[in-house]
Amino acid sequence: MKTDVQKISTCRVKVIVEATAAEIDPIYKGVRSTFIAQVKIPGFRPGKAPWAQVEKLYSKNIQEEINQRVTRTLIDQAYTDVKNIATIVNVEDFKVAQGEGASVAVTIDTVPEFDLPETSQWQVKKMNLEVTDAEVEERMTSLRQMAASFEEGTAEDVATENDLIAISFSSDLDKEALSDAAKHYAADEEYWVQLREDAFIPALSTVLLGKKIGETVSHSATYAEDFRITDIAGKTVNYTITIKTMRKMRPATDEGMLSRFGVADMETLRADMVENIKSSKKYGEESRATKELCEAIENSVSFELPERVLEERVYDELAMDPSKPLETFKGDADELRKSDVYKAAEERAIRTLRRSYVLMRLAKDRNVTLSQERVESALDRLAQATNLAKKELIRRLSDNGRLSEFIDRELCAVMLETLLEECAVL
Repeated sequence: MKTDVQKISTCRVKVIVEATAAEIDPIYKGVRSTFIAQVKIPGFRPGKAPWAQVEKLYSKNIQEEINQRVTRTLIDQAYTDVKNIATIVNVEDFKVAQGEGASVAVTIDTVPEFDLPETSQWQVKKMNLEVTDAEVEERMTSLRQMAASFEEGTAEDVATENDLIAISFSSDLDKEALSDAAKHYAADEEYWVQLREDAFIPALSTVLLGKKIGETVSHSATYAEDFRITDIAGKTVNYTITIKTMRKMRPATDEGMLSRFGVADMETLRADMVENIKSSKKYGEESRATKELCEAIENSVSFELPERVLEERVYDELAMDPSKPLETFKGDADELRKSDVYKAAEERAIRTLRRSYVLMRLAKDRNVTLSQERVESALDRLAQATNLAKKELIRRLSDNGRLSEFIDRELCAVMLETLLEECAVL
């Protein structure tokens, strides 16, 4: 077969593949044998029907099978002659005729070529997993509050942090004009709230701290511009608030802590907290270091990307966007591409793809491969996350052409783990 590779852009080529009549003749013979052996024609034993009769009855099916087999053969030749293929973009201008040969034009995106940066320039801060006494005490205080009890307050008690307070309040909001979600922000005769920074009225805990049962305060609360209740987002609301009753929080004693968490002694509980803090820190530090390393890699390279691969990755980003831009711009791809959300997704996709190509190239240069155990473990995690049986997950990945991409991503993860140790500095 003869191929002509024409460069279209940095990462795209068009391959014209031509085959002679002699080269595709075996395909015709193979299709003929298949149909004679498989079709059933009344009056003839299986495999004994005349070819002319078979061809007359199944001409359309025969031609479709010939087209598929010839196309596949020509594309396989294109794959042989073009190295580092990323994806097939288009197959066009297919021609085939018995006795004359066949030809096809295949547009292919290729993996980008680039100079691999020196890994020594990718530096990240080492992970700090040290647990301080202050951190342990802070965690123990939180545990005491989790195991706390509440006692009815008296007329002499003052409100302190984390107490439960029953309040009645009114405001200058027009309750009848508000949505159902916003109505209870306007007024209530008895509303229980815990005195914390995240109390439902902004800065409520600040104005009630130190107050007693029966006291009334005035409070101007300003809601954030992005507050989840749009009726009052960005508004300043004037409140009149009265404390009706309170329940004082009594942090748990050591005995209460041991009973609540089912441990033998405080030393064991503290040791458990140290391990818990270490585990939390490890997760946070790994995330931080990985993010730093990814940014370092992305900032160290700049090269053109395969257009089709980039476009697919952009749409993956858009599909995960909580603002659902694919629904907003449904049927209007041109407007979508002009939008800020598309440009932001494209920027993320560019950085992610460049990083992936660098990691894959590095893995190839170092002969790093995935163990079957690692692949199975990754599939197990994804199956659990998607609530799919493992076999069904693999089938869907294969059907969607995403199985190799999944494996590539896992290989990139392995390389990142290796690089985190190599690139960590003080």
